[in-house]
Amino acid sequence: MKLSNDIEIVAPADAVWDVIGRRFDKIGDWATAVPSSVALPGSTTADEAPVAGRVCQTGIRMVPNVTEAIVAYDDSTRSLTYEATQKPRFLSVARNHWTVTPVDERRSMVSYDAEVTTRGVLGLLAGWWMLITLRRAGRQVLADLTHYVEHGVPSPRKQAQLERAARRGRHPTIHR
Repeated sequence: MKLSNDIEIVAPADAVWDVIGRRFDKIGDWATAVPSSVALPGSTTADEAPVAGRVCQTGIRMVPNVTEAIVAYDDSTRSLTYEATQKPRFLSVARNHWTVTPVDERRSMVSYDAEVTTRGVLGLLAGWWMLITLRRAGRQVLADLTHYVEHGVPSPRKQAQLERAARRGRHPTIHR
């Protein structure tokens, strides 16, 4: 299955790219769909990439953590491609490509193209659920990104998530 989406953000392309590309491992700071994230240890395989990838806590019981490695990174064109490297058996491919394009000096177009391929009976059953979940999460990530870049703080939804974790006396953790 393929998913694509885009959004115009009122911020210069370089400011948006700083969040998406240069701080790739920090998605847990602003995206509600990712309660927490850390840099993937090791050296980068993609030229210019600031980190090798990231490990994200998802909040999804079936797939609590996802490891994503950057496979292509281009700072000059503000584009990157990453794919899941440690994934459930029912997934054969989980890849995402992001691009940030200037509209003018103060506006940017952000787009992503995701490809997810399942396998086996469980993949077939999980495929529909994943499609619905990923579509919703994709819209939410773009809305969270827009708020974060335009206002300099996480969205109210993300702030509430962080406050709930703080009240419970714990920070979302990632298990490797």
